[in-house]
Amino acid sequence: MSSAIFKLLFEHDLRLEQLSGIDEGERDNPRRPSSLEEFMKPVQTYSRFYLSGTLLDQHTFGLSALEQWPDILNRLWDALGNPEIITSPGSRPISSSALNPEWFQPGAVLVTSKVTPFEADHTANRLFSGRLSVREKIPAMRPYLDQGSVVLYVEKAADGIDLHFYSKENIYESLFDQFKPLLNSDLRIFSINGKRCKSERLFYFETWTLDRPPHGFEEVFEETKLR
Repeated sequence: MSSAIFKLLFEHDLRLEQLSGIDEGERDNPRRPSSLEEFMKPVQTYSRFYLSGTLLDQHTFGLSALEQWPDILNRLWDALGNPEIITSPGSRPISSSALNPEWFQPGAVLVTSKVTPFEADHTANRLFSGRLSVREKIPAMRPYLDQGSVVLYVEKAADGIDLHFYSKENIYESLFDQFKPLLNSDLRIFSINGKRCKSERLFYFETWTLDRPPHGFEEVFEETKLR
């Protein structure tokens, strides 16, 4: 087994416009005054996660390149509660008891089903469109996220795929508990604050500063605990 690292990136308490990187209100009318009612209204926030991996000896980049990839996928689903999956607009939920590799092609979208699937309307069509980037899909994610589903986007990596996903709930603790047991002498795990990882150079920190990770890049050890 090759020496490898597994990366879990996370960001919490993000407004919808922060997920997409575009503040719609600022763009449309930067001087629009906010009313007291708007100021007092609770703002829904979301979490974003990104899973990636690297085979260090082979200089191979991508979550699916890891030998632990099948186990990672199963552990991810355990962290999510083994939900059913929606794979296309208006489709019926599919059991995730046997995860289908064909679901995990670059650009694919998977939605965990905690609600009745949405019809194949404009919003759903945008979400599952193969022509739009993940940022362009984010406004279409909102109905799913607000009803408790997790939206996963399959990202093309240099050598395979990564997984990019969003939730209304902060599910970091469940992810950490599931992924930590993967730790062994051949796989190092890093928990990374996504707000500290805003450039390609930082994302690939293992190529230049693996033994002294940047601030916000925390290596997980056997003794690491969240509580």
